Amino acid sequence: MASIQKLKNGWRYRVSYKDGDKYKTKTQGGFRTKKEAEIAAAELEKKLHVGHDITSGDRLFAEYIRSWYEIYKKGKHSPKHGEDIERSVKLVEEHFPGVRMKDLTRDMYQRFINELAPKYAHETLRKRHLYIKQCLADAREDGVISKSPTYKVKVKGQKKEKAEDLKYLNYGELKRLVAETQKNLKLRYISRYIILFGIATGARFSEILGMTWDGIDFKNQTVTINKTWDLKYKNDFSDTKNYASMRTITIDEDMTDILKDLRTQQTKIAIQTGLRNNKNLVFVNDKMELVSNNAVNKTLKNLCKNIGATEITCHGLRHTHASTFLYKKVNIKYVSRRLGHKDIVTTLQTYSHIMDELEQVETRIVDETMADLFSAK
Repeated sequence: MASIQKLKNGWRYRVSYKDGDKYKTKTQGGFRTKKEAEIAAAELEKKLHVGHDITSGDRLFAEYIRSWYEIYKKGKHSPKHGEDIERSVKLVEEHFPGVRMKDLTRDMYQRFINELAPKYAHETLRKRHLYIKQCLADAREDGVISKSPTYKVKVKGQKKEKAEDLKYLNYGELKRLVAETQKNLKLRYISRYIILFGIATGARFSEILGMTWDGIDFKNQTVTINKTWDLKYKNDFSDTKNYASMRTITIDEDMTDILKDLRTQQTKIAIQTGLRNNKNLVFVNDKMELVSNNAVNKTLKNLCKNIGATEITCHGLRHTHASTFLYKKVNIKYVSRRLGHKDIVTTLQTYSHIMDELEQVETRIVDETMADLFSAK
């Protein structure tokens, strides 16, 4: 049973409890009213009743999130994803030295985010916050903290995105690029096939490299993306970015014919040289080898130069694919599924600049429509 006392600086509770064979007390003061102290004491007793370790809130935040990462996250995701999570852990270790879990507040956490904002682009800061938020949500579930200090925190990175991340081709440039890329389609120039496939599908580079021939349905003109190729860590197949990234999407007849031509060339070279495509990969060259992202980017930039278009990278083809559909008023939910985004919010955040441009056009249409209505006699 809790005892409540009035002190000069407010109210205090004291709760007695049994820890193993020993009896202990937990005291906390500084409450403005007796009612607040009673509520806090009742909450503590509730935790004790269900077996929560009420001393866990004394753990250092940096220590807690490191342990959370090691137990629940490390090795459970792709190496790149794991690195992203650990960067958030390191930020906590750097910015919250000596801070205990129970002492974390919304003000403290918002100041932390505000301090980081000038140093990070919005999407990067959002990711750092997301992983910390996940950790604190788990801490709340385990009774380590009673409220999450990330509740309604405002996250807005101020650093400009890399110029390359925002580049994409307009429709006219894209048509010229397709024509230029198709001029010299040969197996040894496998980068050109990758570029055309990226334009046609909006797939990530790792997804393109991970494509296998059993994922191409020539009859129904679809491709199934269910794995990636990890060039950096494993040099082998790996999982997709998330569950939503596993998808089957349509391709047009021209892309289907291009893939048929690629398979024919690979079959011929295999007969002539005895080389084998042991992994059944779609985008291997005449040596049955994959090419790097840098090699494809170099080819793509040269092609863009040839047609006088904005120079983009392979990732820019993904943005171009999405942008083309959005400008053509294709349903954003469909675009999101086609890109393999986890949810439509990701699509809206990634292509907010395009949505803003489209909104301006829609605003003019609304104004013109209303003007026409009110001018009617």
